[in-house]
Amino acid sequence: MSLLINIPVSAYVIAYIVSEKTVSMPLTGKKTLMKRILPALTALALLSACSPSVSSRAERVFYRGDTGASWGTVCKLDKRGFLNLGKRGYVSVDHVTTNGTPLVGPKDEVTISDSINDWSFLGIDPTKHDADDYPALVAGMEVEIHGFPARDRDGEVIPGRVYADDPEPPFWWVELLDSDDGVAAEGVVGGISGSCVFDDDNDLVAVVHANGFSHIEGTTNTWAKVVPVREAILQAQGRLPPRRPTFLGIEIPKLF
Repeated sequence: MSLLINIPVSAYVIAYIVSEKTVSMPLTGKKTLMKRILPALTALALLSACSPSVSSRAERVFYRGDTGASWGTVCKLDKRGFLNLGKRGYVSVDHVTTNGTPLVGPKDEVTISDSINDWSFLGIDPTKHDADDYPALVAGMEVEIHGFPARDRDGEVIPGRVYADDPEPPFWWVELLDSDDGVAAEGVVGGISGSCVFDDDNDLVAVVHANGFSHIEGTTNTWAKVVPVREAILQAQGRLPPRRPTFLGIEIPKLF
């Protein structure tokens, strides 16, 4: 049963077409057609079962207001605040949640947001969260981006590697990598904003702000600009420490 649940919609379309075509076919014709179609259905089912699935902590949203509309993603926070009690809440980016009312996805209200640093918290007061519960980004960290391109109900998992921090906190850059099945890295698209960035331990570490294409030797030249959850919480609490200058994500030591 679980395998059938994961079969792509295209498989059901094929099955429907087969059932319609075979109604008036002679028995031998039906057998021949089914021999050709069943392997295709099996391949689609296996492909779907082997593909990485989007985390249940990533939820698809659509906001619409008087001045704009936006598809995007919101991410369930790992912790529930003091003593791990109360509502979990969500984190996303302001340029998604500022667009009016959520017509798709969680209906939690935005409790605090920042349009310049592009983060927003929904249904939870981030001052009750411990920023240290969320790992800091480190250059070289392997990550996965889980989110929903516009109108995509199944979602997408994009592999990446943390590259370096941006000169302007709280932003960092993640290099998008080729997938294990050989699909070349490609830029994130509309609707992927707010997507959840998870580390190897499946901890939420950031949300996606934007994407870019910059040629840097030895990379895929394809990037996602992200907002670290830890630093967004610190900013919401008014205690984000000033960031030292870095080179490729490594702090330059203070000499004087």
